Amino acid sequence: MIDNINNLIIVEKKKLRKKSKDFIKNFKKIEKYIEKEVAEIENLKNSSNSIIPEIAFNQLNKNNDEKIKEINKRGCVIVRNVFDKKNVDELNKNLEEYIEKNNFFEDEKKNEVLDKYFSNLKSNNPQICALYWSKTQIELRHSKEMATVKKWLNNLWIYKHDGIEIFDPNKELIYADRVRRREPGDDSLGLSTHCDAGSFERWTDKAYQKIYDNIFSDNFENFNPFDARYRNETVEFEAPAVAHVFRTFQGWTALTEQGPKDGTLQLIPIAKGMAYILTRALLDDVPENELCGSKPGRALSINKEYHSLLLRGLISIPTLYPGDTIWWHPDVVHAVEEKHLGKKFSNVVYIGATPYCKKNLDYAKKQAQKFLEGKSPPDFAPEDYEINYKGRIKLNDLSNLAKKQMALEDWF
Repeated sequence: MIDNINNLIIVEKKKLRKKSKDFIKNFKKIEKYIEKEVAEIENLKNSSNSIIPEIAFNQLNKNNDEKIKEINKRGCVIVRNVFDKKNVDELNKNLEEYIEKNNFFEDEKKNEVLDKYFSNLKSNNPQICALYWSKTQIELRHSKEMATVKKWLNNLWIYKHDGIEIFDPNKELIYADRVRRREPGDDSLGLSTHCDAGSFERWTDKAYQKIYDNIFSDNFENFNPFDARYRNETVEFEAPAVAHVFRTFQGWTALTEQGPKDGTLQLIPIAKGMAYILTRALLDDVPENELCGSKPGRALSINKEYHSLLLRGLISIPTLYPGDTIWWHPDVVHAVEEKHLGKKFSNVVYIGATPYCKKNLDYAKKQAQKFLEGKSPPDFAPEDYEINYKGRIKLNDLSNLAKKQMALEDWF
């Protein structure tokens, strides 16, 4: 398997270099753009000005042209006050009770099937819980407020070409994900800079090559990261924790107040940053069978050896409050602070935006069966903790909207 992948990388790198008249000159052009973007971020950091765009939930449907330009540039956005704080506080307590009354931590210790993504956690209690079907998660995922936010986010993309719709921005399918409950003092969950949704596939998969064709073909200025063409046709490597859906945005919803130094999210807010990562791997100092550390079945690693310029743009997100949400483009580099130096739990529910399209529908149908059985979703290791959990949400508990979003009923 590894030999086949190594050979594939060698072959595809040669093809990608040939797309450019001068691939080194092409990289230098992209590098110059990134230098400018990083310098701007560093200046904003030093001046304490806002870097990540923000918008209030009640402002989503108003004239936001300038804000949208900012999001297109930064590749991320904070949507504040999506949920009522008092209600979120209750949901946070409900999640804690769900974990405790079902003895989740004891179950987790017995289980040896954890995916490798979290196998090095040092804490006796995991900071990311492999739970998917609690009342807290279902209520937030399938709320009308969340549907409104996702509809707005989906419509930031170009989703139609030549009269053909790539996805329906106004209909949403759900990608069930986990929860994070990070305790003060934790130093086990720090995740280094990376991208999800494809690692070596971004160079070798045919659909990804079409997505990034302007980058490799000396037309970087024409590359639009918010053009959805071919994004729903990618084929990902088969491994636990590798997402097999198309998300317009990854995201999470804050259950507790959290900000810099609270063990929270970090971003490199450059929507076109992927262009630097892709072309950097074609340079001569990178071994011919390697892609700057990219590994099959793992997140796409961004490291100091090859990406030191880009890493200068890494920032921690500002303080979020219960009911606020943060969203980032699937190409945007992100990380989790190495240590939680705050005094309170830093809790979130992971919820991304997965619009209606065939790729997402195919996954949703597989996921729906897992939901009915109380098992872990298809993209995650089969811990299956919740099969007999008290308080697990079941079919009869779902709203009509939730059933459609779960592919348990047709949208049409």
